[in-house]
Amino acid sequence: MNGPDVRMPLPGRDGATILGKLGDVLYAGLAKDLGPFVIRRKDGSWIEDIDGNVFLDLISGMASVPLGAANKRIVDAAVEALRETGLEDAHFYAHEYMLPLAEQLLAVAPDGLTRVDIALNGTEAVETMIRFARRATRRPIVIGFMGGYHGEAGTAGAVGAETSDLSAGYRALMPGFVHVPYPNPYRTPFEARPGGTGDGTVDFIRDHLLFHAVDPAEVAAIVIEPVLGSGGCVAPPPAFWTALAALCEEFGFLLAVDEVKSGFGRSGAMFAVQRSGVRPDLMALGKAMGGGVMPIGAVLGTERAMDFDDLSTGSTWSWFPASCAAALETLAVFRDEPVLDNVLALEAAGTDALRRLLERFSAVGDGRAVGCFQAIELVTDRTTKERDAGRQRDLAGRLARRGILADSSTTSLNIQPSLLLPVETLQMAYGVLDEELSAMDGSP
Repeated sequence: MNGPDVRMPLPGRDGATILGKLGDVLYAGLAKDLGPFVIRRKDGSWIEDIDGNVFLDLISGMASVPLGAANKRIVDAAVEALRETGLEDAHFYAHEYMLPLAEQLLAVAPDGLTRVDIALNGTEAVETMIRFARRATRRPIVIGFMGGYHGEAGTAGAVGAETSDLSAGYRALMPGFVHVPYPNPYRTPFEARPGGTGDGTVDFIRDHLLFHAVDPAEVAAIVIEPVLGSGGCVAPPPAFWTALAALCEEFGFLLAVDEVKSGFGRSGAMFAVQRSGVRPDLMALGKAMGGGVMPIGAVLGTERAMDFDDLSTGSTWSWFPASCAAALETLAVFRDEPVLDNVLALEAAGTDALRRLLERFSAVGDGRAVGCFQAIELVTDRTTKERDAGRQRDLAGRLARRGILADSSTTSLNIQPSLLLPVETLQMAYGVLDEELSAMDGSP
């Protein structure tokens, strides 16, 4: 495909017809959130819609497509396994892909993780991870973070708190979760106190939450995204991780990291928590684990977190053979190709482009790049930091009409390219972003 190339208002004629008919049959909450075109095919970082428009994909299936769409190596491996075995319930019969995948996951995982459980996707992995934490500690309470996203069902939805509406109607029915603000360097309400832990967020947990509201003896785990995904591509400061690890050690909490979105290279490390040097007790995986070809998830844990056999987990399609084959080939690509080197080059390019945007536009309150997690946060005023959601939506629409697809999330415009995207292509996209911000400001 040659692009970006958008030749008509969106949606085009055929796309508008299909989207209109989908509106008649889909759940309305789904239909209203669909994008302004209908996909015909994808190739690498490019999307063609049914009207012939071509877009640069900087969303990557919400970070579930790490190595470009329809990666031939991964597709071929999955198709071969599908032809050989079709579906098998891996909770009942082991198949030949299970052992190598479990072994290879543990080989690249943070030190100390020695056990693997299977899952269908990230949400199921997070649910299972929380169940492991409560079973291992015999404690009921889980601490999560405001801004975190962990899924939209059951315990995964309850431990998440990206926005209040995502858990409306069932949070009150899911006891056992408390939340504190994510350690966001741009927006944290906390400062480290003299003589404290070294981090304001952990000081708040230790000095206030655990003193006034929650008995530490009842806390099973702290669940955190090492980099906020849809919540804004935010990485905590280094001091946070040191203080958090010490807090967990002091009170016997399990440190449970949700790497569903940040895992498999997106942060510039195989797993984002490896950038911090902290060893988690539990780790949930999903999304990119299947290489953007098949759905799959997993929970990895220490002996303390998973050394028992009386917890029933998973579902019928967890680790079915074709998904495992896709995951194995995904890991092979990371071994064979300089994927992480390219991610770090994209991070450097993004950091440079975001710095220029911050210098040029007062509406850009913050710019962040952690590997291929990149974002700009638009504000009405840099002093008050009030978010400008309307400008953000407008910018996302303008970019789409220029053939650049970015994720207008709840807090920021997120840029999540393929880990294999050429650096010059990302630089081109930032150039278009600069032009559209200028046009919105009325600048020449």
